[in-house]
Amino acid sequence: MANIVELNQMSRDKLEKTLEEAREEMFNLRFQVASARLENTARLRQVRRQIAQVETVLHQRDLVTDAAVAEPAIAQLLDGNEWQAHARFIYEDSAWQVEFNDKSGKKLATAWVNLNKARPKGRAAQQAQMVIRHEVAR
Repeated sequence: MANIVELNQMSRDKLEKTLEEAREEMFNLRFQVASARLENTARLRQVRRQIAQVETVLHQRDLVTDAAVAEPAIAQLLDGNEWQAHARFIYEDSAWQVEFNDKSGKKLATAWVNLNKARPKGRAAQQAQMVIRHEVAR
């Protein structure tokens, strides 16, 4: 089982493969519990935790991508273009770095997003500015 630091550094494809394998293992463990053949019941908790961690990392990547796309300068650049986003956590900055590339791989923009910013509550609350800084390629 990988720790959260290793999960943050994995590619999206590898994370999705890990999630699929963990869910398959959970299915098999549940089958063993139902047939009273499971010897190590602690493994259920470990696999459930692994699934939760991988889903959390995937969800955070989706959140930071959405926050970066909401930045007006980046939204204007990406509007009407095909693009791909690659997010990774930068521990030195304590922020997610989202890099936007076009379909040929050319870098379009980069944004640094902090998910830990306090979000205002209430009906009239504005969306918190989670993008710390951004750079648009010229």
